[in-house]
Amino acid sequence: MNTMVISIMLFTCLLLLALIALAKPLKAIAKFLFSAAVGGGLLWAGQTLAAVAANPVTLLVSGLLGLPGVAGIFILGFFL
Repeated sequence: MNTMVISIMLFTCLLLLALIALAKPLKAIAKFLFSAAVGGGLLWAGQTLAAVAANPVTLLVSGLLGLPGVAGIFILGFFL
């Protein structure tokens, strides 16, 4: 029984270390997905202003660049 408790404690410590090591990449991915979702919502809501579509390329641009990327897409859609 004693070795089982030690094994569980060791596994828990290793799991916590792995989660700490993955915290930054997971935070960056979550930020990208949130930004892409907000940008997609803005693109969908602003389709009456300019002829833009919410497709994978525009979602990628809005996810990487955020609000300035969405504004750039609208500017390009308005002039093109």
